[in-house]
Amino acid sequence: MGRDSEKNGFEIIITSPVNYNELVAEIHYKGKFVALISQEKGKGQFDLELPEKDIDESMIAHKVDLEGFTRAMELACKRLQGRNQSKKAK
Repeated sequence: MGRDSEKNGFEIIITSPVNYNELVAEIHYKGKFVALISQEKGKGQFDLELPEKDIDESMIAHKVDLEGFTRAMELACKRLQGRNQSKKAK
């Protein structure tokens, strides 16, 4: 759906997995998965989901820059809200 990279190594991917009712934002760091932001409680009500235990450890970033991660989370939420707004306008 949408992929944005940051200069600080973070990447935000807006996607619509089949097991979610709403859009989600995946946050990756240097190509590895960090977390997912979902809004299953309602649009604009965000939850942070960390990797499941059954994911291959080599695909997960266990240590990231906190300031960069905070910015990536804020940006991911803004992008999800923007997608929610554009859906309402249609």
